[in-house]
Amino acid sequence: MKRIFVFIGLLGVCIGTVYLYQRQLGAIPFLLISIYFFILAYKQLSKKPNQCDEEEKEKKNDRYS
Repeated sequence: MKRIFVFIGLLGVCIGTVYLYQRQLGAIPFLLISIYFFILAYKQLSKKPNQCDEEEKEKKNDRYS
């Protein structure tokens, strides 16, 4: 379900980009897209250490079992 919302959002961004380019405002969509990708990257980086810690704990538990 989340992928569907992301796909619909990206489709809307593409349509908005074409519209704004026709109005000579092409920099606005790039600014918005860059903010969106920055937020996605920040979420990925903040999640990664927690997942690595859990995987290392599982590996250690498997070694001692």
